[in-house]
Amino acid sequence: MTQRTVQLGRIEALDRIFRDLTWQGQKQAIQTLTRPEIALTLPQMVTLLAIHDSGSCRMGELADATQQSGGTLTGIVDRLIADGLVERVRSPGDRRVIEVTLTVAGKARAHEVMIARHNDMERMLSSFSERQLEQFELLLGRFLQGLNNTTLPETQSARELGA
Repeated sequence: MTQRTVQLGRIEALDRIFRDLTWQGQKQAIQTLTRPEIALTLPQMVTLLAIHDSGSCRMGELADATQQSGGTLTGIVDRLIADGLVERVRSPGDRRVIEVTLTVAGKARAHEVMIARHNDMERMLSSFSERQLEQFELLLGRFLQGLNNTTLPETQSARELGA
């Protein structure tokens, strides 16, 4: 076997692993999100955590952070508002600007999500040694850099494609 054949075989094996990781990751996320104390959809969780991370933000910033279209995001934010987790507020710096921020209940729900995800990750990674965790983190970080450096054809973002 040539070196190129071996490399192509590894790439195919990694592709299968990443497809399985994607599928299993989605199933795990759904199990976490459907817990009664969390009760969120995946887009709601992504949005809630993005607002949590920023403190408060404009809808355009939130659309960029979550890679969702403005129309999709408006519906998600409206549902989070109806659930009492998020509110629209005027920016203290410019009263013409409306920002989205978490309510007290939203902060508590975001905290529940983060605790649940941490516990899930701890359980999934419990068989790894400290050294293996370090190596895994470095390799996944490098892979993520490669993903981030890969552009879509004609430089269209996922948000522009309606993701």
